[in-house]
Amino acid sequence: MLGPLRRQIQEVIATRITTVIREDLLALLRRPGYALHADGACRAGRLALEVHEAVTRERPGKTALLAATAVELQMEAMYVFDDVADSAPDGKRGEDLALATVLLTAGVAAALEAAADSPDRAATLGHFCRAYSESSAGQFLDAKLQNRGGATLEEAIQATCLKAGGLGRLVTGFSARVAGADWDGVALFERFGDHLFTLAQLVDDLRDACAPGHDSDLVQRKATLPVVFYGRGIDSVVPTDGMLSTEVRTVYESSGAPLYAAILARAYMSRAEEDISLLAQQGYAVGGLERFLENVDSGALETLSAARSSLVA
Repeated sequence: MLGPLRRQIQEVIATRITTVIREDLLALLRRPGYALHADGACRAGRLALEVHEAVTRERPGKTALLAATAVELQMEAMYVFDDVADSAPDGKRGEDLALATVLLTAGVAAALEAAADSPDRAATLGHFCRAYSESSAGQFLDAKLQNRGGATLEEAIQATCLKAGGLGRLVTGFSARVAGADWDGVALFERFGDHLFTLAQLVDDLRDACAPGHDSDLVQRKATLPVVFYGRGIDSVVPTDGMLSTEVRTVYESSGAPLYAAILARAYMSRAEEDISLLAQQGYAVGGLERFLENVDSGALETLSAARSSLVA
């Protein structure tokens, strides 16, 4: 499934991107964690293909691959913007932002072509624009909170739900519309994407809170849910000199922040499982969606169990 998707991404870039920046764009997408890297998961694109197959019960064709390419490129652009927002300024940041803008343009071009074959072109494109706008609002709020400092727990939750949930709604709702799902089905697929991507974001935030070295969210004082929850405590110790000390790690693990984020993540996991059950009741072929969620669960459960164990210890 990922092989044809990667080839479609390369075809979109080859046919729609000017030669002056084409190689730089391909080099960016070959970085670890991006779509054209050998180990890239292509989470958005793969989920889009699973949704299309759940609706049509057919192996993905050209239209499905274009829809998957569209959402994958939009997600890759979001990754670049997020990386730039989290990094110290340097001479290459402007180049990355320019390439992220190109990714957005290429994604929209692929979306236009995919929507042309959908039952309701206007509604399909409307969904694409609305959901990505919501996710972009979440990205903006995330960067704003990071620059301002002192984020509230409510603001951190809102940023997470807008940024991650918006991307999930983009992926699943857009693909469902392209595949021809009815209005009720689209709403269910959207809800599944919302819950699934919010779950993944919360798990990533838990994993990154005490990451080694300078990459720790605690060190960078990022406005993620567990970090903001930890900062509310009167006994919270602030990392100094860009280092995550044993004392800070110990206080964080006993603060209740990991457990709070883990409980919320488990709630979203349960909601995603319920969404799949409802989709199955509506007659959709959910086998691929179940396997996709199982893959997310396999990484999530270890992180969530560790969060619970650290508090008990």
